[in-house]
Amino acid sequence: MNNPVFLSGLNKIYSQFDIFFVDLWGVIHNGIECYSDALKVLKNLKKNKKIILISNAPRPSESVQKFLNQINFNANFYDLLITSGDLTRLYLKNFYKNKSFYHLGPDRDNSLFSNLECKKTSLKNANFVICTGVNNNKDSLNKYFSILEKIKKKNLKMVCANPDLIVHKGGNAEYCAGSIAKLYEKMGGSVKYFGKPYRNVYDYAFGYLKKNYKKNINKRKVLVIGDNLNTDILGANNFKVKNLFIAGGIHKSEWNKKNTNLAKFIINKNKYFKINYFQNELIW
Repeated sequence: MNNPVFLSGLNKIYSQFDIFFVDLWGVIHNGIECYSDALKVLKNLKKNKKIILISNAPRPSESVQKFLNQINFNANFYDLLITSGDLTRLYLKNFYKNKSFYHLGPDRDNSLFSNLECKKTSLKNANFVICTGVNNNKDSLNKYFSILEKIKKKNLKMVCANPDLIVHKGGNAEYCAGSIAKLYEKMGGSVKYFGKPYRNVYDYAFGYLKKNYKKNINKRKVLVIGDNLNTDILGANNFKVKNLFIAGGIHKSEWNKKNTNLAKFIINKNKYFKINYFQNELIW
């Protein structure tokens, strides 16, 4: 396996690719504000490339776009925004029509259920569970063990609308739905995931591209850009496309310590994830 290549700027390789699958949180913004250098990258790419933003947000893309508007992100910088929430909604429409679900997650994710033909109900009356995250940003996973035991006792399937384990908001780490879902799996529960690193999100993106641009997509011309090894980079590996790892995102605390070298960290991680290129932050 070849060692990853450090990029002083994306301009060094961007001409090799036609389509860019770009993560949002940790690459374009930190949950509070956008990174100015990352926006410059999108602005340059949009001149003659296709940009697909892929987020593991457990909400419809319309809701995420409203948030992006609040942090002054220009919608002209991309061609399509796909969220794990979008894919979850498609699944629910196709397979859970007229069913009742228990929502394990905060009320801010309620837009996920808008205009669906399935009903939110109590755990007692639920046919399945939809997990979108922790109820409070400061919650520990231990808080959810008892409710997961009840769900497991009823042998309910869980639909996970965000496979991320944690996210950094500003400088604070918060648990995501993926951490709850993994705990449920360890207890013997069944989980269906939507979003990165699973193929469903990339298949959806390719379907959109083929439909709208009327041509076959060459995987060798696709570059995934993301900061999460377990979702973005593993997803690129699963879909067999090249990737650019942004090391200063969610994994920064793992290497940003005394006596820890970024290059050594990357090479070590490359034993488990195939990393093609890396930067500390996304810059042109």
